[in-house]
Amino acid sequence: MKAQLIHRILTGIAGLGLVLLIASPSVFAQKDDSEEINNLLLKAKTYALRAADDSAILDSFTRSSLDFRSHAVKLNKIRDDFNEVGKLAKQMSEASSEGSPWQQEAVRNIYPLLQSMADNLTSCIDHLNKNQTQIHMPAYQDYVHANFEYASRTSEMINDYVDYQKAKSRSLDLEQKLELPKGGQE
Repeated sequence: MKAQLIHRILTGIAGLGLVLLIASPSVFAQKDDSEEINNLLLKAKTYALRAADDSAILDSFTRSSLDFRSHAVKLNKIRDDFNEVGKLAKQMSEASSEGSPWQQEAVRNIYPLLQSMADNLTSCIDHLNKNQTQIHMPAYQDYVHANFEYASRTSEMINDYVDYQKAKSRSLDLEQKLELPKGGQE
């Protein structure tokens, strides 16, 4: 009796394996990349890079003799660029169900950095508004430097996802050109 049960289980597993083996490859295919998300990432890259560059410049302002107005102008530029990144991230989030797994992961990973950046940037702007004469003090400098770190990490992450998309697209183009099986499988 025990032997029959084991035989049935093994037969069932073998049958399932056979079904999986001959099933259509499309059953296991992952979603294709969403062009919309790729385009949104590319746009976000531009704004994030500008914000990171401006954050580096603002960080250097803390070691200069510039007055608070120069800091305020740069902070406003950073805020405007990150607001644009935030809008694009929201659009990516709304479209993420149509994206491939890596695109969905990208959207999930970008959001926390944007939130941290927004929180720190708000604190930085508030601190400057309340302490315009203390732009060379450690508290403000710490906010500005943290802002630079968040902006740099966000820009780098978005850039890495854009680079990944380009490399993946290039790989697929080469597969087609060389008439290789999809995914480089033999």
